Amino acid sequence: MQTMDSLIDAAFNDMDLYPQDIPQIDLYMDQILTLVNDGLEGNKRKPEDKLLTKTMINNYSKEHLIMPVKGKKYSREHVMQMLCIYRLKQMLAMSDVHTLVSPCTKQPLNYERVYTNYLDSKEEIRRRMPEIVRDILKPEEKDLANPEERLAAALTLSCAANYLRRLCESIVDSPLSE
Repeated sequence: MQTMDSLIDAAFNDMDLYPQDIPQIDLYMDQILTLVNDGLEGNKRKPEDKLLTKTMINNYSKEHLIMPVKGKKYSREHVMQMLCIYRLKQMLAMSDVHTLVSPCTKQPLNYERVYTNYLDSKEEIRRRMPEIVRDILKPEEKDLANPEERLAAALTLSCAANYLRRLCESIVDSPLSE
């Protein structure tokens, strides 16, 4: 069984696609699927998991979560929109994701800037959060083979995730300035 320390290290060692990883040319759907599923391969919980599928992309388009597609090709901005949606839907209900991104299909944001700002903030979280988690969980004192300690650790992390989700929902619910 893995130690709590190794689990913490692994949790904060996920993969990202950076703007420079996204081609400057428009891509077909299959190319986007390959880019995302290969580029974020290490983020899968199970090897057979799909991070992005044709159905997801079609639904994002149908639900106006992404800008309208011209022909059958998607721009870099589309890819970055999809990456933002991928990250948001891990924590939020799709209705909340829709609230955040659907106004942006009418007046498009600079998704490259949004996504780059997100990645910069994420690096700071990666740098600081493992220490915070270690301070709270005290992994050197945890025996994950003990069901009570395992459950207590999972409940503690679930509580932290819930606080952050509630904060994110508050941001979703706050009105846009006119």
